[in-house]
Amino acid sequence: IAKPLCKAAFRVLHAQDIGIAVARAIRAAVSGRPGGVYLDLPAKLFSQVMDAAEGARSLVKVVDAAPAQLPSPDSVARALEVLKGAKRPLIILGKGAAYAQADEAVRELVEKSGIPFLPMSMAKGLLPDTHPQSAGAARSMVLKDADVVVLVGARLNWLLSHGKGKTWGEPGSKTFIQIDIEPREMDSNVAIVAPLVGDIGSCVSALTAGMAKGWTPPPAEWTGAVSARKEANIAKMAPKLMS
Repeated sequence: IAKPLCKAAFRVLHAQDIGIAVARAIRAAVSGRPGGVYLDLPAKLFSQVMDAAEGARSLVKVVDAAPAQLPSPDSVARALEVLKGAKRPLIILGKGAAYAQADEAVRELVEKSGIPFLPMSMAKGLLPDTHPQSAGAARSMVLKDADVVVLVGARLNWLLSHGKGKTWGEPGSKTFIQIDIEPREMDSNVAIVAPLVGDIGSCVSALTAGMAKGWTPPPAEWTGAVSARKEANIAKMAPKLMS
């Protein structure tokens, strides 16, 4: 019954298997895309008895439960090539970026690139809203006007209008780069021109490393327009917030 509702579901029938079952559950939960795991301990298990020393030996230490999944060099080069041609780039941080706990790597990518970023609700706090590159106060503008969008652990689901419609401006005006640990997430609603499959930390670090030589930040015309819209929107809201 639990299998369709969680990432994995296991049943333990023997006391001596509890250790390995918990280890397997931990590995399933935290590797790849994280998810809940159901571990079923049926009533008949609780009447079983085993020697305490044997029980201690049956415990399993989980080694490297969430191993790094590196993106291919070709995919990194492709993504950088697309970014280099962008006139109005945007980075969207999703909950996958927060789950990854790669805060410093994400910050380094954002600041090295100079690209405005937009945090989804579950990625709030990954970088402060007061960060000079934060475009949270100009959300409608950047989604509509950006030409290249980098999705960092963010999915083009209903929260982002599936990457389509009025939210995204003119049809076909966007080129998407997507970073996700799940390859099946690519091309889920719109074409992903440059997919990077791997863990968030490894992917953003690879992009940052690729920017080490001769990286040109976004045009001042774009970053200035985003800053101007942010300031105007913040000023417009100030009286309401004060009251």
